[in-house]
Amino acid sequence: MAKFVYIDETGSSGKAAKRQPHLTVAAAIVDETMVQPLREALHAVAWKHLGWLPADLEFHGQEIWNGTGYWSGKSYDDLIAAYEDAMQVLDTCDIDVAHASIHKARLHDRYDGAADMNAYRLALQFLLEKVDTYSSSLKILIADETKEQQIPALKMVQGMQNWTWGGEVPGRQLKTIIDTLHFVSSHDSAGVQHGRPHRVRHPTAAPHGGAPERAGRDRSALEPRERAHSDVARAVAVTRSLATGRSRDDRSE
Repeated sequence: MAKFVYIDETGSSGKAAKRQPHLTVAAAIVDETMVQPLREALHAVAWKHLGWLPADLEFHGQEIWNGTGYWSGKSYDDLIAAYEDAMQVLDTCDIDVAHASIHKARLHDRYDGAADMNAYRLALQFLLEKVDTYSSSLKILIADETKEQQIPALKMVQGMQNWTWGGEVPGRQLKTIIDTLHFVSSHDSAGVQHGRPHRVRHPTAAPHGGAPERAGRDRSALEPRERAHSDVARAVAVTRSLATGRSRDDRSE
């Protein structure tokens, strides 16, 4: 039985770059039997908390947490409830999460800026090496569109499938990842939306910057389903892990 690996990244290179020192690439790993239930579950969250399903709705953890976009005007309690329900989909659809991060400033300093454009592919390589060893199931890669990186990333994945020197740096040959790397619009893929690294300004910050909620805990980069995501603390822990890349399994430049 195959698994779909939905990939997205965060880590601005523009005005917000100083507030986002890491470029993080994250993946939601979904069993083929859960792909459609995942889409339906996210639609159900929208109907429950918005009362309708906007045609252009995408699930952004930051928007829900901060009450922006379609979530504007919601109370703190409403936003937390929506956030909890969105994160609960991880359990409902038996989804595992993996991530890898690159510290952009360290990469720049180490190679005097020559490798800055490689940050995405380095993080993607480290992520795929984790995912490849996650289980023996065959896996299909689906990533959010990234215009300037698509062709180089495709070539890198092909190289990693063929030999250990196929990545940006010497690594492991991919054994369970089949076909190629497929790029899609996140708007059209519920899986990519749940692979998106959800972000909040601080792991204990409440919506709109209000009173702090319970502190979250860092999660490992890839962990089994024995940990629940149904309370706010663990939901925040997921966002912290994906946003900062602080994980004992993480490989960072």
